[in-house]
Amino acid sequence: MTRKHVSVLLVLALAAAFVVPLAAQTTYDRAVVVQVMRDNASTLGQVRTALNKGDFFAAASGFWKFAEGMNRIMQFTPPKGSKTEWDRILGEFVSTALRGVGTAGEKDAAKGLAILAELQRLNQAGHAMFR
Repeated sequence: MTRKHVSVLLVLALAAAFVVPLAAQTTYDRAVVVQVMRDNASTLGQVRTALNKGDFFAAASGFWKFAEGMNRIMQFTPPKGSKTEWDRILGEFVSTALRGVGTAGEKDAAKGLAILAELQRLNQAGHAMFR
């Protein structure tokens, strides 16, 4: 190897040593997570009201919004707690929210409200581990 090759390899190694930690720091976007959590809090009341009024389209839209938001943040590695638990809880949350869309399609308010209670339980479990 020539000195030029060694120099190029050294520069690449140093660049990688600098870029990799920066990339790892951007894996968790706190602002996105906080926004999803705030959206979930307001959507919870909207879905509950929609179910109680028999507005199943609005309820389905809210359940879908839950699934979209949690699916969006599932890509992150939490700063606290394990990634495995993060994926498990968020995956279960998304699946449960999608079941909520189905209960809205069935026009079953009681099942929809039970799904909301399950989502709240999962939310509390997540907050206990990752907050």
